[in-house]
Amino acid sequence: MRTAGSAFFVLFALVLGLVALPSAWLASHVVAEDGFVELASPLASDAGFTGTLADALSEEAAAGVEVPAGVAGVLEPVVREVTQGITQLPNFDSAWQETLRRSHALTFSDQEPQAGETSAAAAFTLDIAPLVRLITNEIGGQLGVDVPAPGQTLVNVGDANQQAVVERVQAAANLWPALTIAAGVGAVLALLLARRRSTTLALLGLGILIGGAALWLGASVAPDLVDHVADGNAVADVFKDALAERAASDFQEWCLAALAAGILLLVAGIAGRLLSGSRR
Repeated sequence: MRTAGSAFFVLFALVLGLVALPSAWLASHVVAEDGFVELASPLASDAGFTGTLADALSEEAAAGVEVPAGVAGVLEPVVREVTQGITQLPNFDSAWQETLRRSHALTFSDQEPQAGETSAAAAFTLDIAPLVRLITNEIGGQLGVDVPAPGQTLVNVGDANQQAVVERVQAAANLWPALTIAAGVGAVLALLLARRRSTTLALLGLGILIGGAALWLGASVAPDLVDHVADGNAVADVFKDALAERAASDFQEWCLAALAAGILLLVAGIAGRLLSGSRR
């Protein structure tokens, strides 16, 4: 009976622990604004990402810029030139940070949209107005005219059918403390009930190894799955694909930490089993 109870709590602890890991990552790197900004900020230093983003932004900027008729004919080449060198502009980093914070607030805000505001009927809402404003300011300086900047430039990443994903992410992120505590309690109970605690410890380590490896492999294929979901908007596609790659890589680092913990428990359990056998 004790063996069966110990086995149950081993399985209980492993299942909850392996759910707690992605839940904690989501809370730290997606739902938390600072964590999200920290996750996505390095995209601005990726030459491949910024090059593609510049091409996409040129379309958004040209569509949103209003200039006098006398200079309208030279608008497109100037816009393209400015957007291609956007990362070299003095305030690019701060504009990118503001873009991320605005976008996170729009996506995860619990407030209902006010009259005249656009509802975020998408899995994620990207507000690239700070980047567009950076471009319009530079264009205005080159053309010698006052170019008005938009207050918001919203880009929907995903559609209304995927909007429930955000709610599920938030719900999953809120569960990680309870899941972690429950998994820890399950592991302690498994050890207390076990006839051979060293064996149970080794089994816990082996389970963490297997589960961590499964999560690592799952993260490695996630960007390919995201890539097959087209948004029909160049900015949305660029941002979504680049962020998915970045997120998968970051989560895999957490999986490696879990694998290291699993190895330690497995080795400790095997060592304990060998020592107890030698004493006998």
